[in-house]
Amino acid sequence: MLSLIKKIKTQDVFLFLILLLAIYLRFYNLRNSFMFQGDQGRDALIVSQIFKDKDPVFIGPVTSIGNMYLGPFYYYFMLPFLFLSYPNPMGPVYAVAGLSVLTVFLLFQISKKIFDQKTAYLATIFFTLSAAVVNLARFSWNPNIAPFFSLLMFYFTYLSWQKNSKYWLAVSLCFAILIQLHYVTLLSFLGAFLIFLIQLIAKIKLQKKNFFKKERKFISNILLAVIIFFLSLTPLILFDFKHDFINYRSFTSILTEKESFNLERKADRKGLSAITKFISIDLKDRASQVLFEPSFGVNKNNHPMLFFTLIVTVIYLVKNRKKLKASEIVLLAYLVSGIIGISFYQHQVYEHYIAYLFPFVYIFYGLFFAKFKNKWLMLILLVPFLIYFIVNNSKRYTLADSSWTMDDMIKTSQAIYQRVDKNEKYNIVLLSASKDLYGMNYRYFLSTNENEPVKIEDHQSASKLFIINEEKTEKNVLDSLIYEIVVFPNKNIKEVFQIENGPEITVLQSYN
Repeated sequence: MLSLIKKIKTQDVFLFLILLLAIYLRFYNLRNSFMFQGDQGRDALIVSQIFKDKDPVFIGPVTSIGNMYLGPFYYYFMLPFLFLSYPNPMGPVYAVAGLSVLTVFLLFQISKKIFDQKTAYLATIFFTLSAAVVNLARFSWNPNIAPFFSLLMFYFTYLSWQKNSKYWLAVSLCFAILIQLHYVTLLSFLGAFLIFLIQLIAKIKLQKKNFFKKERKFISNILLAVIIFFLSLTPLILFDFKHDFINYRSFTSILTEKESFNLERKADRKGLSAITKFISIDLKDRASQVLFEPSFGVNKNNHPMLFFTLIVTVIYLVKNRKKLKASEIVLLAYLVSGIIGISFYQHQVYEHYIAYLFPFVYIFYGLFFAKFKNKWLMLILLVPFLIYFIVNNSKRYTLADSSWTMDDMIKTSQAIYQRVDKNEKYNIVLLSASKDLYGMNYRYFLSTNENEPVKIEDHQSASKLFIINEEKTEKNVLDSLIYEIVVFPNKNIKEVFQIENGPEITVLQSYN
């Protein structure tokens, strides 16, 4: 027994305990607290149709800005898990939470391998306890699994540079997946490209005139990586060909017409002023948002911490500019390019936009404290910071029951379905603060019955319309300007009923 105890390493005990904590934070009370709103209902409905109706999809979710479509990767990620749990939509939720726990494990192993053990311990603690990471891991949504793939992309970039250029194929595959989760992850290309340029320049200098002859393997690996990336875009390219290049036109519109990246679009920003305010305001605010808001929210202490961190980091970089490790260069390439790239975006940046950067942020945290050579100085800085971190994050976990749970939605959907005849065509609309007019979450649960609601585009064929009034701000729901209500014939109110602690539902019946 004693010999067995001696064989157990400290890092194994740490990893076991931190994974237990990660599992608790990601799975505790998940059924009663996870988010299932319009986007989640839409995704579950589409994925269920893949295996119910044998209806494969070639595009993914539509973006909130620009009417662009993502690739279909997330739908196929959801597919086996929803199939196993159907009609319960919890399968993909468990999958997202499980992948987050796996990311914790990978973060420790990767950090230990390419940085050091101290960095690995600290980075893993911060990532495990981060409220931003935990909360995104507790419901199903396409941006929520980005940290797993960005961490792999980062690691394969390091291996491509330091070990073997064949890993560029894995980098390409990870990047192809990331941009199907959220288009802001296009910025991850900058991190990989900077390392590729460093590697390319070094090889050209080394081989000089014999570069193409002696680096055939390197060149072929890069070409294969490019081919893998473009093959991954095939479904979207085919979709664009068929639909008048809707994605291409939307993307160019965001870059040009919508002024999303125009530094002069805000007031009092013209010429040199736009550049100076970009540096003094945009870059500062985005750096604070990326480095500290996921951990501390919008906080008056963020900017002082940012300036202190930057000063210490710059001093370290200047002193060690010739001794920087390859892993540190790769980390800075991804993190700094991400912050600068997001700073150019002139609209609001939500937390899920930057989810792919979370692993880099917390590796940076760990590396920052691990670099202090004086152990006591490190502890003096680390202990209060860690306490502050834990207190702030513990307040923001979404572990408690939500005000409107999945069981409430099921109960509401059942109450609606009980009022539908066997072959009756019916539709629903939702009056809610979420602005999900089509009530995709309720629509999903109704679709699990034999008689499903009519398709959204076939609303005119419905003889019964259920108006689910969650917000209850309209005195008369018939005064609503929602198109499906306006054009519904006759507007005969057959019934109005109330769900306990929930919405009021008005039933319109057409007798045509």
